[in-house]
Amino acid sequence: MKKIYAFDFDGTIVTNAYPDIGTPIQSTINLLKKCKANGDYIILYTMREGKHLEDAIEFCDRLGIEFDAINDNLPHMKEFYHNNPRKIFANYYVDDHNLFVEDINHDIIHTKSLNTL
Repeated sequence: MKKIYAFDFDGTIVTNAYPDIGTPIQSTINLLKKCKANGDYIILYTMREGKHLEDAIEFCDRLGIEFDAINDNLPHMKEFYHNNPRKIFANYYVDDHNLFVEDINHDIIHTKSLNTL
């Protein structure tokens, strides 16, 4: 079954240099490409908008990263939920501001390692 990954941009795909584009974080770029190569969905999930968002999208395009959605739910999820809420649905959120909570994250860590994607 395909998984949905929502990736933040600043501090996650690139180092945080907002409103500029930071230095690429190669481990995240590798993960993005691995998810896509595995047939999973990838969403750019960022607070950037307007010209700053366009810059981020163009940057990712130059790296060969093509998102299935940008700051939006995937079409099949909109259909499934019969709406398009502001919260983007994903199985995994990759963000520099994630909080590790032992009771919540424990099963994920032990059953699925990022190295086994």
